[in-house]
Amino acid sequence: MNVTPLAKLLVQRPKTVILVFTIITAIIGAQATNIYMESDFATFLPQDDPTVQVWVEIAEEFQVGSTIIIYVEADDIRDPDVLKEMDHVSCSPKVNEFENDKGEQDGVYSVKSLAYYIKEENAKPYVIGGLGGTGKNEIPDDENLISRYISRMTIQAMKGTYFTNKYDVAVIMIQLSKGANFEEILTNTKYAVEHRGTYYSEMTVTGTVAMQNTLQKISMEYFGIIFPIAILLVSAVLFFFHRSIKGILITLLPTAYAITLTFGVLGAVVPQLTLLAITVVALLLGLGVDYSIHIMNRFAEEGPTQNKIEKMEKILRSTGMAILLSTITTMIGFASLMISSMAPMVTFGFACAIGILFCFISSIILTPTLSLLLNFEKNGSIPHWSKLAEFVIKNKKRIIVIACFFAVMSLILLPQTKTDVNYFDMAPEGIPEIEKLMDYSNNFGGANYNALLIETDPQGLTYPEVIDAIYDMEMEIKNAGIDAYSLAGEIKKVNDILERDAIIERIGSFIGVETVIFDMVAEAGVVDEDFSKTVMIVYIPLGISMEETESLVNTVNSIASAVNIPHNGQVSQLTGQDAINVAINKKLTDEQIRSMIIAILLVLAALIIIFGSSIYGFLTMIPVAFVLMWEPGFLVALDIPLSVVTISIASIMIGIGIDYGVHITHRVREEMARGLSKTNATKIAIEKTGLSLVEAACTTIAGISAIFFINIAALQQFAIVIVLMVALSCIGAALILPVFYGFKFVK
Repeated sequence: MNVTPLAKLLVQRPKTVILVFTIITAIIGAQATNIYMESDFATFLPQDDPTVQVWVEIAEEFQVGSTIIIYVEADDIRDPDVLKEMDHVSCSPKVNEFENDKGEQDGVYSVKSLAYYIKEENAKPYVIGGLGGTGKNEIPDDENLISRYISRMTIQAMKGTYFTNKYDVAVIMIQLSKGANFEEILTNTKYAVEHRGTYYSEMTVTGTVAMQNTLQKISMEYFGIIFPIAILLVSAVLFFFHRSIKGILITLLPTAYAITLTFGVLGAVVPQLTLLAITVVALLLGLGVDYSIHIMNRFAEEGPTQNKIEKMEKILRSTGMAILLSTITTMIGFASLMISSMAPMVTFGFACAIGILFCFISSIILTPTLSLLLNFEKNGSIPHWSKLAEFVIKNKKRIIVIACFFAVMSLILLPQTKTDVNYFDMAPEGIPEIEKLMDYSNNFGGANYNALLIETDPQGLTYPEVIDAIYDMEMEIKNAGIDAYSLAGEIKKVNDILERDAIIERIGSFIGVETVIFDMVAEAGVVDEDFSKTVMIVYIPLGISMEETESLVNTVNSIASAVNIPHNGQVSQLTGQDAINVAINKKLTDEQIRSMIIAILLVLAALIIIFGSSIYGFLTMIPVAFVLMWEPGFLVALDIPLSVVTISIASIMIGIGIDYGVHITHRVREEMARGLSKTNATKIAIEKTGLSLVEAACTTIAGISAIFFINIAALQQFAIVIVLMVALSCIGAALILPVFYGFKFVK
C-alpha cells in the first residue's frame, strides 16, 4: 500500500489537515441533535413475532390507549380534605380540559378515582331512607355521609382497584386515547399535582407512560454525565503511563472527533436509540484511545529523525497497517450484531461498527499530526516489563495448562448461565415514578398491561355457553394466582343465570367502557361491533424474577390453549408488556450464539485473507477463544444474567480480543521479516506491542468504568463483565498468544 502521499500531507500540512477534519466533523456532528431515546421493550422484537402481531391486532381492534396513574397516599383517604384534593386534581383543566369529549380533543378519555364516584353518589337525588345523595355534584364535608357512600356496593366493588382495604392509598386513573400526546398530558398532569394548592396527601405521578418518559429523559441526561467522567478516568490512566499532558491530548482528541462523527451519523440515519447507546460512548472512548496509543507509542519508539516523512511512512506501514487490520476485524465483530432480529441490537451493532471505523480514520489523521506538532516523546514506563517477556517464553507450557484449566472449569458452568429481561433492571434506582409503580403493583395487583384476544363467530359473545366458557377460563387463571378480568366475569357478577337478551343488554354497557379493570381500552370498548371479539386483561406482578414471570405467562398460555369455547371460539397466546419481555428473554441465548458464531467465522476468514496464512489466522483467534470460554464462568460466579444489554458482550469481546491479537501477530511477523528469530521476535512483540496493549486495555477499562457512575443495574452488570473481559483479552493477547508462536509449526 502506497502511504507516501498521506505521509507527506500529514507532515507538510498538519494544521490544514486538522482544520479541514474539524470542519467536516462539526458538519456531520451537528446531526446528533436529532437523536432521541426509546424505552419501549417491544422494539426488541421483530414485527412479525406472534406476540407483537397479537398486540397490534388488539391495539387496532379495541383502540388501546395508555394510562397515567396518580398514586395518592394519606393517613385516611376518606378524609373530605383528601378527597377534595383528589377531585381538584382530577377536574383540573391541565389534566382533562374537555371532560365530555372522550379524548377526541385533549387525548384524555376519562379521569376516575374514589373522589369521582363519591361525587356521583352525592349528586344523586335525595331518597327517603338514605339510598340517594344530596343532589349536589361535590365532595361532601360530612365524614359520616362519605362513609355511607363508600359502604355502598357500587364503591365497595372498587376496593382493591381504586383504593386499598386500609384506606391509606388510592389512585387517580387517567385513561388516554390512542394517539394522545403522552408527553404533553404527562407534563400537564405533573403540573396539576405540583400546583394543587393543598397538600393533605402525597401524590406521585406514575404508570408505564410516566416510567418510560422518565427513562427517556434520564437516558439523555446520562449522555452528558458519562462522557466527561470517562474522559477524566482515561486521562488519569494516560497520565500514569506518559507523565505528560501531551499524551492525553494526542489520544483523546481523535477519539472525541470519532464519537462526534458516530453520533452525527446516527442522528441522520437512525436517531431512535435505546439505553444501549449510552454504552457506545464508553466503548468508543476506550477503544478509540487504543488506536491513538499504538500510533503515538510507535511515534515515540522510532525516536527523532531528520526525515520526518520517512518516519511517518514507516509508522503508517507498520502500526497503521496493524490498526487497519484490527479495525476490519473489530468492525466484523460488532457488525455481527446487525444480523439480530432485535432492532435495537442492529442499531447498537451499526453504531459500534461505524464508530470503530471513525476511530481508525481519526487516529490515522489526527494522532500523527498532533504528535508532530507537540513533538511528543514517551516519558513513562512499567518497571521490569521486559522480565515478564522472558518469563512468558520460559514458561510456555505452564501458561497454556493454566489457561486451559480455567477454560474447562468455566465451560462446566455454561448450563448455569441465566437470561433475564427485567424492565426495572434497566431503570435507575431512586426514581419516584418507578418506586410508586412498584407500590401500585403490590397494592393493586399489577401495572403492566397483558391481554388474551378471544374470537368467535359473529354474535358468538351473545351466547350463554360462550360467556360460561370465557368465565371458566378467567376463574382458572385466577385460581392459578394471576389477576384476570373479562367481559364474562363482569356479566356473571350481575346475573349467574344467563340468557341471550340479558347478555346483549349487559354487553351494551361495555361499549365505550370506562371501568378501570379495562383501563387500557379507551375508545371502542371491550367488544367489537359484531360481538365476535373481546379481550381478557391479565395482570402479572411487577418486581418478580424473569423465571417467575415466564412461569406465569406459560401458565396463562397453557390455560388459554386448552380452553374450548363454542361457536368456533379461539384464544390467542398472552401478549403485552410481560409477555413481550418473556418472548425477548427466550430469544437472548439464540441471538448471542448466532451472532457469536457468525462473528467468529467472518473474523477468521478475514484474518486468513489479511495474513495470507490459515496458521496465523487461527493463532490470532486464540485470545478470543479463551475469553469466550472464560465468559460463562464469570457470568455464573458474579450472578450476572444475559439481558438485552449483556447479550452484546460476546460480540464486543470478539472485536476487542481480535484487536489485541492482530497487533501481537502483526508485530511478530514484522520482526521476523527483519530477520529476527521467532523467540526474539516474540520477545520484542511482548515488550513493545504488549506494553501498548496493557496501556490500551487500561484506558478501555477506564472508559467503561464511567458506566459505574450511572445508577442502572443492567448497565453496571454490563460494565463489570466488559472490564473483566477486556483484562482477560489483554492477558490472552500479550501473554498467552505469544506462547504459541514458539511452536515449530509456526514459520
